Amino acid sequence: MLAKLQLQREDHILDASAGTGILAKEISDTFGPFDRLVLNDPAEKMLQKAKTRLAETSNVEFTNCFCEELDFKPNSFDKILCLNSFHYYIGQEKVLNLFHLFLKPGGTLYLLDWNRKGWFTIVSSLIGLLSPENINTRSADEMSKMLTKSGFSVKEKEEWSFRWWKFYFMKCMKASE
Repeated sequence: MLAKLQLQREDHILDASAGTGILAKEISDTFGPFDRLVLNDPAEKMLQKAKTRLAETSNVEFTNCFCEELDFKPNSFDKILCLNSFHYYIGQEKVLNLFHLFLKPGGTLYLLDWNRKGWFTIVSSLIGLLSPENINTRSADEMSKMLTKSGFSVKEKEEWSFRWWKFYFMKCMKASE
């Protein structure tokens, strides 16, 4: 995902499910510091690790909630990053609508997640049965339709496999007003 990102220092960025802050640290070191970088994660222990990892990074904020509960002013962000977490969201359509609301006109959503396609449909089902967490993977085609329904335009779409895993990446834009 890092190779796909086009970030500027003046960006206001939301990392929607930042986990331990590995991606945030990489983008800060590569592109930053940013005018504003918000790291969100519902897991407090993971967010604590992110706080430690980014302790020396300026203009970083942390929020601790499920993406369905995010509460920012409309048009707050230039970029939103969603890396390998969308399948955990229970209210996926609500999250996409919130992402659209939070992005400034012309803003970009970068989304990378599991691709429920081919043999991975079986793997995904097994993971869903064995995991205590919500697992609701989408195929790249399903995701494209959901994004369009939420007002996004898919500008770039890529699919690939790694062993038994399937992934997709999408770069989506909110229309300029």
